[in-house]
Amino acid sequence: MPKTREEALTKILDELAEFEIPMNPYYDDAEPQGVIDNILTGKINSLRAFCQLLGWAELVEHMKDMTPLQGDAVEALDLIQAFVIPEARRRIEASDIDNLDSPTQWFWEFVHPRISALARPRFEAGFFGDAVEASFKEVNDAVKRILHGIDGRELDGAGLMTTVFSPQNPVIRLSALATESDRNIQQGYMQIFAGSMTGIRNPKAHENLNPSSTKSLHLISLASLLMHKIDERQE
Repeated sequence: MPKTREEALTKILDELAEFEIPMNPYYDDAEPQGVIDNILTGKINSLRAFCQLLGWAELVEHMKDMTPLQGDAVEALDLIQAFVIPEARRRIEASDIDNLDSPTQWFWEFVHPRISALARPRFEAGFFGDAVEASFKEVNDAVKRILHGIDGRELDGAGLMTTVFSPQNPVIRLSALATESDRNIQQGYMQIFAGSMTGIRNPKAHENLNPSSTKSLHLISLASLLMHKIDERQE
């Protein structure tokens, strides 16, 4: 089993370089076509995740809309073997990828530690959607634990957020609520918390969305901000 980043990436490149598609069965029978599409899709997604981790934007762009494969595996494999694999091998030879920091190393230093602990390993493994989902589930669970600890209620999602952060009778106060500006802050964050559950956590959990690495970092940043706001709550 590969133990280093270079070994793991080289293994994927070797598998793709050796991958062959039997033309007649592929084009004549839907069953082997589906099997081949699924296998090759997984290998290409693994290669793309490595390229994203290493910051190889040009290679990521070449594979951006390639998967899931649906009857177009031959064309995709031709591009992978003709350009992506040789270029990836050239980059491996040109740098010590096992000693390269993740291009997002600096990012995690600013992320709330509970969000980082959940999101970072998923993100760096290439599971961007899972990283986002885990981040907002943690926000939801943090608020849920506070509410349950205060009065035993079990709420979830947007309803939990509008209840807990309500400017009229908040369980968690984010401001003194003494002025109009204070109440606007409370109202605004209530809407952001609730909107995050409806617009980010729920679609990701229910529809298996797969955001890009860049969009994932934006969403993880939002989850981090919300966790910091929870920590800053006024007793």
